[in-house]
Amino acid sequence: MTRFPILARLLGQTAMIALTLPSLAWAQETDLETITVTGGGSATGPVTTADTATLTGLKSATPISEVPQSVSVVPAATLAATNAAKLDGALAYVAGVVGQPYGFDSDTNWAFIRGFAATATGVYQDGLQNFSYGFGGFYVDPLLVERIEVLKGPASVLYGGSNPGGLLNYVTKRPTGVVGKTVEVGVDEQGRAWLSYDQNSVTSGGSAYRFTGKVQRVDGHGAFDAGLTGVVGAGFSTTLQDGSDVTLLFNYTNMREDHVGGAWLPYVGTVEDAPFGKIDREFNTGEAAEDWYKRDQAMATLIWEKGIGAWKVSNTTRLSWADVDESSVYAYGYAGFSPTPTDADNTLSRIFFQHQTQTDSILSDTRGETTFNTGGAEHRFMVGVDLKYFHMDQVQASVAFPAAATGLSVTDPNYGAVQPATTPYIDQGLTQKQAGLYVQDQIRWGDGWIATLNGRLDYVDTSTGVNAATGAEGLSSHETELSWRAGIAKTLPGGWTPYLTAGTYFNPQIVNDVNGNDISPETGEQIEAGLKWSPNDSTLLTLAVFEINRKNISQSVWNGAGYDYYQIGAVRSRGIELEGRGEIAKGLIVSGALTSMDVQVTDDVDATLIGKTPYATAQEMASIKVEWSPESMKGLTLTGGARWTGSSWADNANTQKVPGVTLFDVGASYEFGQNWKANLAVSNVTDKTYVSSCQTAFSCFYGEGRTASISLTHSF
Repeated sequence: MTRFPILARLLGQTAMIALTLPSLAWAQETDLETITVTGGGSATGPVTTADTATLTGLKSATPISEVPQSVSVVPAATLAATNAAKLDGALAYVAGVVGQPYGFDSDTNWAFIRGFAATATGVYQDGLQNFSYGFGGFYVDPLLVERIEVLKGPASVLYGGSNPGGLLNYVTKRPTGVVGKTVEVGVDEQGRAWLSYDQNSVTSGGSAYRFTGKVQRVDGHGAFDAGLTGVVGAGFSTTLQDGSDVTLLFNYTNMREDHVGGAWLPYVGTVEDAPFGKIDREFNTGEAAEDWYKRDQAMATLIWEKGIGAWKVSNTTRLSWADVDESSVYAYGYAGFSPTPTDADNTLSRIFFQHQTQTDSILSDTRGETTFNTGGAEHRFMVGVDLKYFHMDQVQASVAFPAAATGLSVTDPNYGAVQPATTPYIDQGLTQKQAGLYVQDQIRWGDGWIATLNGRLDYVDTSTGVNAATGAEGLSSHETELSWRAGIAKTLPGGWTPYLTAGTYFNPQIVNDVNGNDISPETGEQIEAGLKWSPNDSTLLTLAVFEINRKNISQSVWNGAGYDYYQIGAVRSRGIELEGRGEIAKGLIVSGALTSMDVQVTDDVDATLIGKTPYATAQEMASIKVEWSPESMKGLTLTGGARWTGSSWADNANTQKVPGVTLFDVGASYEFGQNWKANLAVSNVTDKTYVSSCQTAFSCFYGEGRTASISLTHSF
């Protein structure tokens, strides 16, 4: 875990288009068709083709090649092949995405998409937002996930308030209807060990159910003590007498652990040598007696679908609850809160922080889809209503500044000093409600033309209660926002599909400006042009060129006693992405990704920052992976990959650079006997020591070192 109050604050800041059809046209057309997917298989099940069907880009099952935005899919098979401990680590080979930007963090999945942090408002599960504010949010374990779908660029037109760079949609494993059980045991060199179980069964009445479970010991990465995580998931699918298809999903997560090392370290001593050299990669700045992380979390989801005449009507509703209790001592520069050493012992200043946060969320998305022909075109029409309720009660406490916590020498650490008591500075609740009405028309005509038109109108109500710790009054805002998207594509012979799309987004802010007025939602737009090529089931190549303009960003300025907020910030992200996967020879699959971006501040309270790149933002990435299953040795698969992340800045003034890094990964799996499989995965093979990013000269984060893991799986 590597968060702290400043980062929490940063995460917290970050007319309907007429698509209705004339009633006369509806009356004239009687040849109504059911909605079908033209390729790609199931949009929620295991990935079987490169151009798989996805729900994320259109909320309607559509092959990736026909979605007028860039979409990437990471299947469960990839998570299994890498013995994935966390979902953000599985994003290393996706174009436009930086996973684990703050190094290894055992309790949070972090990601940047197209230069913008996605963790707070860009994470979804089964199409419903896992909204996060401050320390209130939800954690999803790889055990529960069938696939990760990455939609790049704004998506407010389908999902309401969200991240401008794009979103991650975790698709939960569902009952398959195929009877079988799988048991897996695994260990890695960091001290992690796990045992998991997955069972699919069918009742005598034809209903399907699934049970998954995992117990995991977590250790290493500089943690003081080993922790324990338990995850259980259950699913039940059936068809009711009225023809409705119903799926019930439930999962529970329990985490008991402490924090890892390698985080909250100064720039001098990590990126640059200090007089004493470099701080050890796993150096832990905390205190064992005051260090813990406890999470209890439960989610229950209902998915309902039914054909009603020419319409397919569906609803997904999820109830979520999380309770997090956390305590941490962490560094903030050297003694005297200096970016460089100030004494012979190379003492670090430290901050003592604690919080208790309880989060409740109710989300529901109801939509109807139909297909009809009119005017020589086929219309795949959808209308939906999306509702969100998010409530969080939080208490945040720290040691009163400037007393802070006791210092800790880097070169001669002496743990165990008694820490001063923390004092609450936030004790309040926060509630956000969102209601969105959206429509979509995917129009097909002529020889392969596809137009996609979307419009959405949202109402967002956000309020905070009185801060019981300070007596400060709460905030409230009531916003109505319109978002839209328009795309055009043409399917050509040979599997080629060029496209052009434009759209807008919004993202509500939860602060008031310097004069006490509500800050309106952050807004912006994207234009994207691209080319997708899928000549067969095993090949998909995508090229995208984009520009995103993020506007009305709320910014804070320290006034000596608190923060004043101004709505003036703007950032532009433009770039090119190339991503592909294909079988170039029998049993030989090659995949690769290339990203080049230019992310610049275009407006800021501090005019000297205009034209600069925001800190911790990597603008260039490249990767290649090879998978080989030799015919001469059935059951064996060998993998090898290389991934490069370019440099970033430690400060918004762009005076301190964090170097780029190239890492190598290898793996091997072997199927033998009666349904046995052994799997070896090694990330960062050369054990390269590097800094993944910095947030100012006071907070740098080491990237994850070499991790070799091995698992043994038996299916029966």
